[in-house]
Amino acid sequence: MSGLTIRMKRLFEKGKAFVVALDHGLVMGPLKGIENPIEIVEKLSNIPDALQMTPAMLKLVEESFYSRNSPMLIARLDTANVWRKEKKYSQGYYSMVYQVKEAVEAGADAVVTYLVVGYGDDRIEGYNVEALAKAREEAHDYGIPFIIEPLYVSPENPDSIKDVNLVKYVTRLASEIGADILKVDYTGNKEEFKEVVNVAFAPILIRGGPKTKDDKEFLAMLKDAVDAGASGVTVGRNLWQAKDPTAMAKAIADVVRGKSVEEALGRLA
Repeated sequence: MSGLTIRMKRLFEKGKAFVVALDHGLVMGPLKGIENPIEIVEKLSNIPDALQMTPAMLKLVEESFYSRNSPMLIARLDTANVWRKEKKYSQGYYSMVYQVKEAVEAGADAVVTYLVVGYGDDRIEGYNVEALAKAREEAHDYGIPFIIEPLYVSPENPDSIKDVNLVKYVTRLASEIGADILKVDYTGNKEEFKEVVNVAFAPILIRGGPKTKDDKEFLAMLKDAVDAGASGVTVGRNLWQAKDPTAMAKAIADVVRGKSVEEALGRLA
């Protein structure tokens, strides 16, 4: 059994994976809820299956991962300015920030990268694809899973477009590049999302996305995605900007593991 297979089986040991994304600072700055990485990681304890952060953040919180029950670590390697609101720009950029080797040295069990399609100069998109191909090769040399987060964006909707045909397109593109896991937008409709799952070559973790209007809407979205065939979820703002992040993490874990939205909401009462 290869190291890649071992790490994949560990991540999905409970059937469906629950990942918390804490790497927003690399693209959006110190958002509310993740100003202090040590504090939020301590609140999450060992509830999620994995935490996603930069190698730099890993070094700050490494003491939280010395136990056997600690969550796995997924390292973000790259960044883009698509989501930056403080400064106007005429072209989007994409840049690889870390090498896989640096992520492994920091303790990462897997790495994640963006595939940003539909915005900026076509040459930037081409560089993005080339950078992912190189990172995939390096990740497999180290025996760790390579995760691609494919997004279709535009100047009018930089958050990412959820149209099912575009989501299917970028999902298949990321699959063909060789992702071991895909981190994909939920399209908002269970039947449509089944089409996305069907064109993927790898397990799909849905993106939690921007903060929703209430907890029930958010948890229902996660359940619908898992019911439609997603292999798990990756959440960020809807967890660490919640009133009680620890309780929200437990509620999300309940939904991912098969409990009803009503049962999960009981965690937040």
